Amino acid sequence: MAVPNPEHELSRLRRTLEAGVPPLVVILGPASFFRDEALELVLARVPKDADVRRLAGDRETAGDELQDLCGASLFGSGSWLVVRRAEAWLKKHGPALAELLPKMASGCGAVIEAQKLDRRTKVGKQLSKAGEVFEFRELYAEPYDRSRSPLEAEAVGWIVERARGLKLRLTAEAGLLLMSTVGTDPGELVAELSRVASRMRGEKRALGPDDLAGALTCSFGSTPFELADALLGGDQRRATRSLEAMFERGVRGRDGKDVERSGVFPFAVSWLYQSLAKAWEGRFLLDRGVPIRDVPGRLGVRVFVPRFQQQVSGNPEPRLRAGLRLLHQAQRELRQSGEDPLWILRRFVDRYFAGSPA
Repeated sequence: MAVPNPEHELSRLRRTLEAGVPPLVVILGPASFFRDEALELVLARVPKDADVRRLAGDRETAGDELQDLCGASLFGSGSWLVVRRAEAWLKKHGPALAELLPKMASGCGAVIEAQKLDRRTKVGKQLSKAGEVFEFRELYAEPYDRSRSPLEAEAVGWIVERARGLKLRLTAEAGLLLMSTVGTDPGELVAELSRVASRMRGEKRALGPDDLAGALTCSFGSTPFELADALLGGDQRRATRSLEAMFERGVRGRDGKDVERSGVFPFAVSWLYQSLAKAWEGRFLLDRGVPIRDVPGRLGVRVFVPRFQQQVSGNPEPRLRAGLRLLHQAQRELRQSGEDPLWILRRFVDRYFAGSPA
């Protein structure tokens, strides 16, 4: 079964905790940020007068800590054992914990946090059956369908939602820019969102990429998506700025990893070609009598429909066709001339807005 969105898993955990903390909670997955949040949610619901013993699972113990689960201390309502980074601890003491669970005293419980638990093993099956298991994966930095807009990436939506929790409204484009500039680490993203929120306190409107340019404390970057959006939006200044930022400050790929400078040109050209070609297809239909309201559906465009309609209606077919030819010319120039890729793309932008033939 696929691991759900980590925010959905956090919501499931909150619902579970409303009825009280289960005697065994197992928190798994590669996303340390969400594991930490889940652990804090659980500990916040443990009775205040309970005895809580915390262990680092990567340190050797004799297993005496399990005896605490047999009853409360003299003045406490119960005993709780919390084991962080529990992979090694489970290998050694997992069987004893599984055996103890049916005998655990009322008011006692265990919280196990680890990256992995092999639920095919006997111990894994016992713990999964006896307790509540919550698994947290990393956010997806790009849409599952690679042909869809990067604005639909799970991480972009998460950034926008987290910003809303800080009373900060962001457009999807601003969320994408933040991810492209800061990276995909949720902790770093939340820290940057907090800094932006403090600087933009009181701002009621939704902030776009240009608004973040002076608010981000990290270097201001860009993406091929922003470049294509500026190109199709007729904004030469923004397109040039986007291009310069990608080559000077770097850019992250669809997977959220840094793209080497040599990879910026093919990455940008690939996205530009997809965007121009889709707009050209739309304009082709529009010029042949298809109503603009029907064009997105004909081409399978399901999201950000108004933007796509504006790109189609705002760009005549000859301009889009010339843009595609100019992209092919830019690729030939890179292979044949050996010029700096940045200079070649600068020339492409200038030619596109000048309306020069390819």
